[in-house]
Amino acid sequence: MTQILVKDLLDQYQRTFQMIREEIERFDPAQWVKGIDFFQSPVKVTMHIVDCLDFYFREDTQAKYHWGHRFGGGWWELTDEQLPSPAALLEYNSEIEARVTAHLSALDDAALSQPSPDEDAATLLGHYIYALRHTLHHHGELAALSIYHGNPGGSWA
Repeated sequence: MTQILVKDLLDQYQRTFQMIREEIERFDPAQWVKGIDFFQSPVKVTMHIVDCLDFYFREDTQAKYHWGHRFGGGWWELTDEQLPSPAALLEYNSEIEARVTAHLSALDDAALSQPSPDEDAATLLGHYIYALRHTLHHHGELAALSIYHGNPGGSWA
């Protein structure tokens, strides 16, 4: 039961969670809810990132997923006053990181070739890479929003 591949994958996820944390921490309260369009604001992009990771690593992949369940609605449904604080999203991010770490740590390399639970890939490995690729796509948006607000951007771990 080798875990060489799993450990590499887990390392990449842990680095990605660190990068998301660092980007969140760059925004002050005024910047947090201000962006360039309806979606492109730090809070909404971050909500989307963590909610999607929650979805990708849910326990029951057959159960209906309720988007935005953590905060009473999706990023597209909440008013600015209802949107979560950076601290709330950092906490959610940490909880999902712990779930991802436990999930991946329980696998061996052979498990990565099992069928994907979703349509995004043929195998579990493809599913996990898709989730990571999606996360990093939106990390880039957070980094650009940080620069837009006059902060440094582009955390790299």
